[in-house]
Amino acid sequence: MDTLPPPQIMGEGEDRISGLPDELLHGILLRLRSARAAARTSVLSRRWHHAASRLPTLLLFGPDAPPPASILDSVDAALAAYRAPSVKHLAITFPSKSPAVLPHRVAPWLRFASERVAGTLFLSFPYQVAWPSAAPEEPEVELPVCGGATEINLTLEYRWRLRVQLAGLFTALTTLRIHSVTMEGSELTALVSTQCPNLRELSLYVKLVAASDVSICSDSLYSLVLRVRIIQRLELMTPGLHLLTLSHSVQKAHISAPKLARLVWKGHAYDPCRHQFADVGHPLQCLDIRGESIVAPLMQRFDKVVKLILDIFVPQGVVGYASFLDKTNKLPKCESLMVTLTYTDHGLVPIMLHLLRMCYGTRKLSVLLHDPFAPSSGYSCVSSCPCRMAESHKINYIAIDSLEELEIYYFTGSDEEMEFVHKLSSCNSATLKNLVIYYTLFPGPPLTKKVCEMVRNRCDPKVKVEFYLNSHGKWLCFD
Repeated sequence: MDTLPPPQIMGEGEDRISGLPDELLHGILLRLRSARAAARTSVLSRRWHHAASRLPTLLLFGPDAPPPASILDSVDAALAAYRAPSVKHLAITFPSKSPAVLPHRVAPWLRFASERVAGTLFLSFPYQVAWPSAAPEEPEVELPVCGGATEINLTLEYRWRLRVQLAGLFTALTTLRIHSVTMEGSELTALVSTQCPNLRELSLYVKLVAASDVSICSDSLYSLVLRVRIIQRLELMTPGLHLLTLSHSVQKAHISAPKLARLVWKGHAYDPCRHQFADVGHPLQCLDIRGESIVAPLMQRFDKVVKLILDIFVPQGVVGYASFLDKTNKLPKCESLMVTLTYTDHGLVPIMLHLLRMCYGTRKLSVLLHDPFAPSSGYSCVSSCPCRMAESHKINYIAIDSLEELEIYYFTGSDEEMEFVHKLSSCNSATLKNLVIYYTLFPGPPLTKKVCEMVRNRCDPKVKVEFYLNSHGKWLCFD
């Protein structure tokens, strides 16, 4: 009878894991999601040390970040120990309690990236309230040309001045995000317009050294998020641009984007004499106006959009409400209207009925009610305010004969919200088919079958009414 060979004693021969191909070892180490954790496996064998130093992804740091005092040296050591000719993903992210990083420590890391990254570069440092007394008054760091990088994400420090190596091209770069840093307007223009020939997505949250012009000329650019402080004049020559977000005040702008589909305008005034849309897509797929000021001239610039998104903030008092009425006396024709009501001391019903009087051709209306937990100003609207007048609560002259769907978010079942549902259902809207209510439990009462029936009883019987409750970030159907 044949006998089985004796079991191999631990430590004799080569372990089976070390005998795996490099690709499988890399897969095992990448699941650790930390270059530091992967490096610790080198104590197992020389083979593991070899595999850890050639990972295609370097994550510095994950949950196991080293002590703050040694974090800078740990980055230096990890990059010095890396042996592969290229890295597909390099991420250097410091936790919130890390010490301040000065540019001279970061410069070698960027040089490493320029020579070795053939994919994604992610570099992020937390904001520092206290700045080292030994730091230079205007610390600078240079972004070298990274010819192999396809995506660069930099979140640095507004105290830093980011310089750009003007010789060379970021040939493979398709996504560039630069946040929290100061730059020269001319260098920013050169970087985007001449050094990134294949750029598709650009996000800039930067401050200029001095008020100056910025010009972005790109045939490849598809998406642009621009939040540049103290910009004097902005010129966009972007024939392929589809998505544009503009934040902060721009004194002058000349925008040519014939394929523009979505425009997000955040919190600053629009003057048609200073902000010129010379050539933009028509009609816009989406016009999204955010911030406390309603930009009436911008809405009048686009007489027709597919979707209109408005943040509505109505200032206190008679003058504030009159200003709201004046600025919203003409809305673009839109198939879909989404209204977010920032906390207001004026009534929900008069505000929404006024907007509905201005609607034309709207098939879907979404209303996001104000945050129920927002603190009250303590101001009580005076009886002479137009929002208190009976005329403001009447449904006369509202003929929304195109409306098919109504959504109400953060509904609490208050008397005012119930009145709004009743008023809307009483309008001359023979086409309304669906009412979808997203209910907020607090501070309102729990949603019950009785509450659902109360809402349904205020609607036309042909309207389908649905209720949803939020559970762990997901909206679940109630009945």
